[in-house]
Amino acid sequence: MVDRIALLVVGTICAWLAWASLHFGGEPMTGLVMAVVLVGYAVDNFQLRRQVRQLLADSDRRERRERDIGLRRLMRDLCALRDQRKEG
Repeated sequence: MVDRIALLVVGTICAWLAWASLHFGGEPMTGLVMAVVLVGYAVDNFQLRRQVRQLLADSDRRERRERDIGLRRLMRDLCALRDQRKEG
């Protein structure tokens, strides 16, 4: 509910700013504002992609480490079982 209200408020502010820039600044001002917004979106998208790649790499490393630990435990248990059979 709070997110919806925040989204409504931000949307209203952005719509008012768009109207004001078009009304008082004319076409060139609106184009400039749009260019700045698009550059901001591009930079934000680049940063988000980098963060997602880092998270995926961290997850992959964690899975690989857990798999290696599991394989080591399995080998240790198999060697212990083999040694028990040799003794008995």
